[in-house]
Amino acid sequence: MKILYLILILFFNYSLSYSGSSYRFSHSARSHSIANASVADNYNTFQSFSNPGSLSHTTSSSYGLSYFKMSLNRSIQVFYFSKNLPGNAGLSIGLMRTGVDGFMGKDSFNNSTNELSAADYYGLLSFGLKGFGISMKMHYSNLYIDDEHSDKYSGNSIVVDLGYLLKINQNWSFGLKLENLINSNLNWDIDIGDGLSHSYQEKYPLIIATGSSYSLNKNHLLLIQYDKIIYNNFEILESRFGYEFNGFKSGSLRFGLSGKKDFRFGGSYNFVVNDKYPIVIDYSLDLGSENEGISHLFTWSYKL
Repeated sequence: MKILYLILILFFNYSLSYSGSSYRFSHSARSHSIANASVADNYNTFQSFSNPGSLSHTTSSSYGLSYFKMSLNRSIQVFYFSKNLPGNAGLSIGLMRTGVDGFMGKDSFNNSTNELSAADYYGLLSFGLKGFGISMKMHYSNLYIDDEHSDKYSGNSIVVDLGYLLKINQNWSFGLKLENLINSNLNWDIDIGDGLSHSYQEKYPLIIATGSSYSLNKNHLLLIQYDKIIYNNFEILESRFGYEFNGFKSGSLRFGLSGKKDFRFGGSYNFVVNDKYPIVIDYSLDLGSENEGISHLFTWSYKL
């Protein structure tokens, strides 16, 4: 059954399957449309998912909600809240669920079995001060089999990420994030109904993300990021490029490229409710890098 779980998680990360890979798909439509090249981005709602060091640059309270209804019965839901604190500091709380539902299982002879579903739950508590940031990431993973006599698989962990954001000048920033740096183990427990403990550990990869952002004439934002993924003595380098055009009165247009062929685009629309509640709707189109189908990603955010 461990192999079945890895297959389900593979839908969230097409280049490499590993523990916690669903966390890296995208947490907002904006981040997806700029290919997640946001480690050095200016502070936006959901930004502490990319770099907790950016929290020292927040100036207000922010709320955010993402809902991704995706192909192949996949879905992602995210809730986010952040607040500025005195002394160039900020605090954020995030909840993220990623899941695959109604997936038909197969036995060793390729015969259909009961339906499977898998879900990952992440709780994120982040704090940033003077460009430095820390995130405590609580992860619970569960594989559900639609059979009351089946074994039960669940995993949990608490992992620590560190981040740093340096504003070189008004237009240029540099970002660094060390993901899964401390306590990088996912602890699995298997209940087979015999009253005994059956457990094992899976390692999270160490991910070193570096990047920069450059603003031109306040209407053009360029982002670049490189991720070095170290997993089971293998090293993989992922490149990400993003562009955002903010020249419209009530919105923006975005493009991104992850790797060599994963092209993305999206945009946003800003409006005010009752002349005092500024709402931003972000949208991104996921074309499916592995021909798995098209998905539409939406995010709503609000700043006080």
